[in-house]
Amino acid sequence: MDKILVTGSKGFIGKNLIKKLTKCQIITDSDEFRHINLNDEKQVMDLDSADIVIHLAGKIPQKDFEQKKYFENNVSVTRNILKYCIKNKIKKIIYVSSYIYGKPEYSPIDETHSINPHTLYSRSKYEGEKLCKFYSDNSDLNVTILRPFNIFGQSMKEGFLISNLINSIKTGKKITIINKNSKRDFLYIDDFMDLILKVKDYNSKFDIFNVGTGRSYSFLEIIKKIEKISSKKFNIDFKEDNTFIEDIKADITKINNKIDWQPKIKLDEGLKKMLE
Repeated sequence: MDKILVTGSKGFIGKNLIKKLTKCQIITDSDEFRHINLNDEKQVMDLDSADIVIHLAGKIPQKDFEQKKYFENNVSVTRNILKYCIKNKIKKIIYVSSYIYGKPEYSPIDETHSINPHTLYSRSKYEGEKLCKFYSDNSDLNVTILRPFNIFGQSMKEGFLISNLINSIKTGKKITIINKNSKRDFLYIDDFMDLILKVKDYNSKFDIFNVGTGRSYSFLEIIKKIEKISSKKFNIDFKEDNTFIEDIKADITKINNKIDWQPKIKLDEGLKKMLE
């Protein structure tokens, strides 16, 4: 039985992952009795030893969030987790990063695409990736980095396109959508969980995978799908600005070939689950 440390266990992805790891012994950074400050190196080093680390913890994108906060909560925390791995001779860490390519030069986007983090959040996640590479190169630690493009599903926080739309259609509150023709690649949370379970048993010294469905939908297409499924109409203001990125879509050829993974849940099915 694998002994797994899951950081960010109280977050959207973490909560779903804990439910799936039924055949593993779980260590978390937070439970009903305690909360570990992952930015405190001593507290991290005092965690029980594990065989595998799944590192999800980090501050999600927020408006007006200071660069210092992203560094403290994403970069410094990742450094502490990597130090914990070395101290405890962990055999493997799975680091969940993010979309870090900025405005794409081509789409679908593969792992060789040039990297150009376009937000402080994505920049901090990329700094975490570089730390992972350094520790992998200079120790026996095996590292797999996942770059999910957009994950959605039940219990996700507001502040993201689909969760905001679901809340709006359920409550009738007015919502503003910016750049309605922007297209993004949305992966349902259950498919991402299945991927992490596969990656847990994947053996490689260091590898990076883009994660998505390989298909993108415009914000307007998603709005129409939700209206059709719910038989309701949105109260929407549409606006345009200069941040328009036309199409972001993952090339999942590499992960399909190496991990033998393909998403199973279609966008419509995922939206129906969220509307239940």
